[in-house]
Amino acid sequence: MRVFVTGGTGLLGSHLAEELRSCGQDVVALNRCGSDAAFLRSQGCILVEGDVQDDIESLAELMAGCTHLVHSAAIVYGGKSWPKVRAVNVDGTRNVLMAAVRAGINFAVHVSSVVVYGIVDGNVTEDTPLDGRIHNDDLYARSKRQAEVVAREIEEKHGLPVSVVRPCGVYGERDRLTALTVAKFLRLPIVPLLGSGRNTIPVVYSGNVAHALRLVLESARGGTTYDVGFDIPLSQRAMLEDLASGLGKRPRFLATPASLIRKGARVLDRVGAFIPGVEHLSISRVAEFALGENPYVSKRLREELGWDPPYRHKDALIRTGQWLTRHT
Repeated sequence: MRVFVTGGTGLLGSHLAEELRSCGQDVVALNRCGSDAAFLRSQGCILVEGDVQDDIESLAELMAGCTHLVHSAAIVYGGKSWPKVRAVNVDGTRNVLMAAVRAGINFAVHVSSVVVYGIVDGNVTEDTPLDGRIHNDDLYARSKRQAEVVAREIEEKHGLPVSVVRPCGVYGERDRLTALTVAKFLRLPIVPLLGSGRNTIPVVYSGNVAHALRLVLESARGGTTYDVGFDIPLSQRAMLEDLASGLGKRPRFLATPASLIRKGARVLDRVGAFIPGVEHLSISRVAEFALGENPYVSKRLREELGWDPPYRHKDALIRTGQWLTRHT
């Protein structure tokens, strides 16, 4: 395979490039002008300069000679306006996939997110309808749901086989969002433990997602969708303890009843408070994320492709904490 990757300088894209290069695959990585491509360069990736908002012909020229595509570039969070998020996440998806059609790409993977399901009850599988409510201010979820529609339209109209992959919260080395936000709390004198701390958190390690993406690329089954929402069970307390170990911290935990957390979150919502780094989410929704059980079972990926996540959370969280210590 010769794989064209968008979003290669990001968390997931960099782990995917590492995974593919370790298996001897060629990686051509799209990089915006001024982005830090040092890690990709160290992996032996071929770097090409461009942007998902570039015109289709220009992107197609950069893809020349590639056989596969993984489109993972997106604005995730950061308080951008809807026109900006739509231009990158929706229109950018259209540009990249149409360029893949022009370039003669054999198979494409569109990296979406489990946020497309919206607010649902119970376990979630790929058969769960995409009709759960999405808050108007959750620009990322809105854009990813629309981007999936674009991807399937291009597959149907232009014959480009596409697989959609939906990870949940991803962490790992080179993580400047999920783990970075948690690390800020772990540096407090006393760290709140939400509820019992025994609940499974809906996060996956980026190396495990990259492994799953490689399996999807190798299978090249168009018209498929795979959730990557549950790699190995991870409790809230274990996540905090192991990340803290990597940070060189030994936090003091203060267990807080779930009912009190929910009441406090509702009060903070009413006064417009938010958690830095996840401004798009109300504090009540962050609280439910931290208190609930991981509903994303990843069953299809395991049954159809034999996905067996190779990395355990303890080691991955420690490495992530060590990386954050060096780079923040």
